[in-house]
Amino acid sequence: MRPRQQGFTLLEVMIAVAIMAIGIVGALELFSGSLSLAGDAARQSEAVVLARSLVDQELWRDVLEAGERSDARGAYEWTVVTQPIPRELVSSRENPEDFRPAPGELGLWLVQAEVRWQAPMGQKSVRLETARIGALPE
Repeated sequence: MRPRQQGFTLLEVMIAVAIMAIGIVGALELFSGSLSLAGDAARQSEAVVLARSLVDQELWRDVLEAGERSDARGAYEWTVVTQPIPRELVSSRENPEDFRPAPGELGLWLVQAEVRWQAPMGQKSVRLETARIGALPE
């Protein structure tokens, strides 16, 4: 009678190690993918904070001026556009040329901030818009 063997054969150990290796590689791939997504989310959050800061700068100005400003900050390029919003005519009989703002007349201004950055999958951007009341240009 042969004594009963205890333990695993070399083949069984090699198969178990191969299965564990496949599982570990899959887990590491998931981890690196989530790190990449977290980095993308961080860059987008930074861009939103920068765009909000640029809009706030325009909103706090005493006197608004129509125009466009552009610059770069770190990995981000930005553009801010400030312009008066044209009046909407009430009827088709009204002529836009008849409506000139009086000195000191208030109207709506559009403030747009766009922040762009280069991501691994191409260029991305964030755009914020708001309106504020201010003196219209004469």
